[in-house]
Amino acid sequence: MDELISVGKKPACAVNADSKNSPQIADHLDGITDLGPRVSGTLFNIDALAKCKPDVIVVDVQTPAVLNTVGKIGKVVAWVGPNPPINPDGTAGSTWRNWLHAAADPVGATAQANTVIATVDLREGALRGMLQGRQLATVDARSTSSYMVVNKYLPLSWAYVRDLGIKNYQTTAANYEEPGCLDEKKPEACYSKELSMETLPALSGVDAILVQTRAVTSADVDVFKVNPLFANLPAVKSGHLSVATAYTDTGPIGISFLFDKVADAFHVKEFHAALKGGGRAHLVVDSAANKLCWSVSPSPGTSKPDGTIKIAAGGSTVKLADKATFTPAETDSQTSPPTVFSTGCAAVAPKVAQALVASPASAKLTAVGGSGSLAPGAASVVVG
Repeated sequence: MDELISVGKKPACAVNADSKNSPQIADHLDGITDLGPRVSGTLFNIDALAKCKPDVIVVDVQTPAVLNTVGKIGKVVAWVGPNPPINPDGTAGSTWRNWLHAAADPVGATAQANTVIATVDLREGALRGMLQGRQLATVDARSTSSYMVVNKYLPLSWAYVRDLGIKNYQTTAANYEEPGCLDEKKPEACYSKELSMETLPALSGVDAILVQTRAVTSADVDVFKVNPLFANLPAVKSGHLSVATAYTDTGPIGISFLFDKVADAFHVKEFHAALKGGGRAHLVVDSAANKLCWSVSPSPGTSKPDGTIKIAAGGSTVKLADKATFTPAETDSQTSPPTVFSTGCAAVAPKVAQALVASPASAKLTAVGGSGSLAPGAASVVVG
């Protein structure tokens, strides 16, 4: 659903189309008929699906018997999501982009998918400048006294490793079931074995922590969080912590949610702007370090304005870059005409950083031949 909603192909009906099962896309579920719970012995409620009278059915089940049954109701499009997709050299490649195209291309939304990707690429450019090289641990709470960690090839972690340049905390090889969990040549997506809280001091060197709570109750989470072995971790004590039910929805909306949580864990603020002339911008500000990172893009297909990039805030105008230099987006996920980006980081005076955070609408960014005021957060990844 995430992928289809993001490209403007909102389903008429879907399995588990409720906020409990799909919390990250809860704001987009209005108007979608929930096909109800799964029926024992099947993967979905066939009768409810037939009543929906769909023209096209996108299904991720490849069993011939299931596909034949569903095919009697409407045209079937098989969705195949690689997990994780592997490059020809054996290394892990893009994850969420491939998943998006696997859903969007068969329903004629390739161009929309590339537009969505360009929007996320814009955000990534600024976040990467701010966060690359920092270390993050994703902790999956399993009980009040146990947890698992993710390896870097799970879609949720590969998104921040590959796209944001963040280092993922991984435990020792003995704590994973499969040897491929740490194999750079034949990577596998893995959670670790269930670990006791006594092993938590190994996370003392991480810069921030994401906690996933899908396997436990809220009461269990409260107990987990106050355990001294967890509470005394440096990242936790400094508040570099974000908690969510799950980070496993890696469609564009889920990726946007994940990046929201990553930014929150690292205590950075994000802003976006629509610039006069069709350009766009994304800014990330660390007011504690007085650092600003940006990613700007002219309207796709236009010339590449190489003028200065500057920000006006707090009574000051700061030149961020003398000249914009551009790099292309993902070569296999480009808009047509192509989208290009100019990224960078700069130190700013404390009053500028504080003014941006306090009143972004009063700030003005000038870049790529236009200017515009800032809005908090990231631009929407939903098109159409």
